[in-house]
Amino acid sequence: MMSIPLFVFLFLYFAFLFVFVFFSTVNLLHMFQTGGITLLSFIVTFIVATIAIYTLFLTWYFLQGTEWQQVIEILPNWGTSNNQFGI
Repeated sequence: MMSIPLFVFLFLYFAFLFVFVFFSTVNLLHMFQTGGITLLSFIVTFIVATIAIYTLFLTWYFLQGTEWQQVIEILPNWGTSNNQFGI
């Protein structure tokens, strides 16, 4: 039986957020350094930032009541003689 605490997925999400913020910062710095500031680049950057902020808000809203110490069981009957495969 394998079990994974739920907070592991939270740490993975934080790692994803860190990478996303890093690449977004690099993108903005590259835009300003190369003079690529046009109306289209501003609109696309605004849309991406709006979607990212909206996604962060929804993540916060839906995960408010989460019990992070909860354990997720993976393959709970693995290696026992009463599983469905008869092993």
